[in-house]
Amino acid sequence: MDRIREVLTYLRDKNDYVSGDYMSGTIGISRTAVWKYINHLERLGYRIEKLKGKGYRLAEAPDKLYPWEVERHVTATVLGKKIIYKDNLDSTNALAFRLALSGEPEGTCVIAETQKSGKGRLGRKWFSPAGKNLYMSVLLRPRIPPSAVYPITFLSSLAVYDTIETLVRVQPTLKWPNDVLIAGKKVCGTLLELSTEADMVRFVIVGIGLNINMKEDETEEEIRQKATSFFMEARKSFERTAVCGILLDNLERYYRIFREKGTDEICSIWERRANIKGKYLEITQMGESYRGISEGIDRDGAMLLVADGTVQKIIAGDVSF
Repeated sequence: MDRIREVLTYLRDKNDYVSGDYMSGTIGISRTAVWKYINHLERLGYRIEKLKGKGYRLAEAPDKLYPWEVERHVTATVLGKKIIYKDNLDSTNALAFRLALSGEPEGTCVIAETQKSGKGRLGRKWFSPAGKNLYMSVLLRPRIPPSAVYPITFLSSLAVYDTIETLVRVQPTLKWPNDVLIAGKKVCGTLLELSTEADMVRFVIVGIGLNINMKEDETEEEIRQKATSFFMEARKSFERTAVCGILLDNLERYYRIFREKGTDEICSIWERRANIKGKYLEITQMGESYRGISEGIDRDGAMLLVADGTVQKIIAGDVSF
């Protein structure tokens, strides 16, 4: 794929016809090899114009989350350094987990155009229409005890929050523990899966489902009133590779804060952004409901809820206001 990147770079940088002889001599491959790479790019969905005596010109790139396309928008030094792309997967989290067990380095990302069995929290399915949104799992290897892992879910929420503000230019809402909403509708969810030893986290998989170009009539009926996307909010399409690149940069920035300043700082940032203190909440957990005034987030990421003068610490659950 490195050669594919090189040929594509020459076509992009020139923004005009590039001769096969020029690419052959500059890259150090044969004219036949150049021709084969051009044909391969066409099979991947690139539209390339060919003119005898002038060479090749890139006319149109496909709306695909190919690694070399995402990398054009990434400045992060760790996250996204290695991207594994699949057109179709059961679950990006499942593949990322297997890769983590086999020793893949921190920062490896698994991206798919669609998922057959996308995972949401509490065993729910994540609706994953093809070629519309972003389904990505990122491998992290933080050197922390298991008790400190929960706030990692806030990293992705904050990264998505900043990405929305930058691109959609609206202010989203953070919903504990892992959702991002726009105008009360869910635009993103995060799922953490991890492997631990007795006193140390081996790795964490951060799964992110972000609705980008999905339209109302492309949404399943059962979630149509609850879900939204960048397109639905801004009434325009977004370049998914750019969204992915910006999101990875934001995620790395918060991951750096997490590693350097710890869970306290990340929980404080999330708490301020969510503006959760003082709000009356109902939290459903394992069939039980808890109601009270939020006192904010504990340093381990749990919700602190005041009811009847006592503070309850709730680790997980579904929140409604």
